[in-house]
Amino acid sequence: MARPVVRAVFALLVVATIAAFFVTQQLKSEFPLVIRFSAKPKQFSPNGDRYRDSAQVGFDLSEPAKVSFLILDSEGNEIRRLVDDRQLAGDAKHRFRWDGRDDDGGFVPDGVYRMRVIRPDEGRVIDSTKRIRVDTQRPPVTLVSAKPSVIAPRLPGQHPEVTITYRGPSNSAPEFRVFRTDDSRRPHVVRRFRGKGNNGVWHGEVATGVDRTGPAPDGDYAITVSVRDKAGNLTVAPAPIPTPELARPGTGVSARSFSLQGTLDVVSAGSVTVLHVGPIDRRVDFVVSRLGDPKPIRHGRRVAGRLRIGIPSDTKTGLYVVRVRAGRQRAVWPIAVAGLPQSKRAAERPRPLVVLPAISWQGLNPVDDDFDGFADSFPKARSLGLARPFAGGGLPVGFNSEVAPLLRFLDRERLPYDLTTDLSLARGEGPALGNAPGVAFAGSALWLPEPLLTRLRDEVADGLRSASFGADSLRRTVRIRDDRLLDPRRRRVNAFGEVTAPLKTSPAPLTVFEDGLGIFEGLDTFIGDFTRFEQSRGLPTGARVIATAGRDPSQPAFVAYGLGGGVVIRSGTPQWAGQLNESALSDEVPTVTKRLWRVLAEGAR
Repeated sequence: MARPVVRAVFALLVVATIAAFFVTQQLKSEFPLVIRFSAKPKQFSPNGDRYRDSAQVGFDLSEPAKVSFLILDSEGNEIRRLVDDRQLAGDAKHRFRWDGRDDDGGFVPDGVYRMRVIRPDEGRVIDSTKRIRVDTQRPPVTLVSAKPSVIAPRLPGQHPEVTITYRGPSNSAPEFRVFRTDDSRRPHVVRRFRGKGNNGVWHGEVATGVDRTGPAPDGDYAITVSVRDKAGNLTVAPAPIPTPELARPGTGVSARSFSLQGTLDVVSAGSVTVLHVGPIDRRVDFVVSRLGDPKPIRHGRRVAGRLRIGIPSDTKTGLYVVRVRAGRQRAVWPIAVAGLPQSKRAAERPRPLVVLPAISWQGLNPVDDDFDGFADSFPKARSLGLARPFAGGGLPVGFNSEVAPLLRFLDRERLPYDLTTDLSLARGEGPALGNAPGVAFAGSALWLPEPLLTRLRDEVADGLRSASFGADSLRRTVRIRDDRLLDPRRRRVNAFGEVTAPLKTSPAPLTVFEDGLGIFEGLDTFIGDFTRFEQSRGLPTGARVIATAGRDPSQPAFVAYGLGGGVVIRSGTPQWAGQLNESALSDEVPTVTKRLWRVLAEGAR
């Protein structure tokens, strides 16, 4: 009995051993060859900027094996073989650099890619579920805002914080750059700093040296932000170097330590004019005086902000200047006052209407209107605000060279006049064209509304005498909507139909060719000394030449011609008023101007 039992037990042991062998072999064949796949980063941008230009890809082997390692496209096609039938160690990490190229050396298109390991001797193929994204498209990034838009970092106690926000990929430390745009150089970086998330904070400082900063000087500042997406693509918004064409309104900052803004309409004597002083909140001193007269008509001290100044009821018609001071800060503003006649004699005499070019003052005023970081002025800007301080707190462009000399001359010579601005004329406020024997445009009236130009032309046809003491005047149009100037346009001819062209030369006088008005009578043939002229290239249809002077008889600069029942006079140079200064050496220009005033005062209606 014992022998059969032994045989049975032995047989069972053999069967168990064989079964265990097969189980072991089966388990061994099912243990994963690749423990895991790796791709860092999961997104990259092979664009040559040396930032995430490649990805580290690979796998971990559980045992030694001869394998191939491939990159597949989204359709499962092999596009790059990084390892070709190579023996690799087991229980080890194997990493390779993929630069986004295919087996032919070309860059693969943007898209999603996978990894594959092949073990040829066992015919095993292992595909990754992990994805790799190749992305070379720059992310959309938009600067949204910079608030506040106006800061005063140079004032004592001021510690501005400008919060800048952008829309786009959130970065742990986006780079912001601040560009100064309003000095003589092209936009240049004055400050760099890092933000967090989609925001950054500028404290109103600029670089003043190595590792040194100081308060930003008064001026205009544009801002850019540098942002990368997850693949490493870089976008600098709005551009690496900002431009007015690309900058968005509300994304720039103006540093203004002191500003003054008032009305550009004519102010009646006895009324109150309102000015705004900013951005400080301390007391300021103010003085109102007539141009050329140091004696003030009003002065006092007020808290900055809304500044109300009453114009005395006995104020004489003329151009006045408001001067405001706070410590070392200074600002000025011109005020046109329609008041009493300059003298008893003036009250009894016809008074030409002097028109100040207030619209052109704002058209040429280089102040950031929409806070995009760039100064706005015509003709590049398509819209400007009328309620803007003049740049630097000073007087408007052309005021000292073209307007002030004429007004001071009229006062010095006691020549009577009424006063308004082209803005008031356009709005139908103050003295009107129809009540004046003649009109004199002081300075260069570059932009005027079309209805006002039409009215001027009609008034001349009806007998008005018009004189312009600037250049390139009355040949551009602009629309006025509320307190904004819109849509500046240039015309081929001026308001009366005359074609003119500018000319710059070495210093030269006006040579008198014709004098039907008698304004050059008894004077030298040569008048003044100028370098800038506006030549007449074609008179209006139906014009009757009365007087001419210039360098070329066929293209005179100074012209006077009859049109309908009235007369049109152009001085032919923007430098005419400059030779009315007491310091000027010219005798002829003041004499001619007085005679022209008589022509305007006499009128023809």
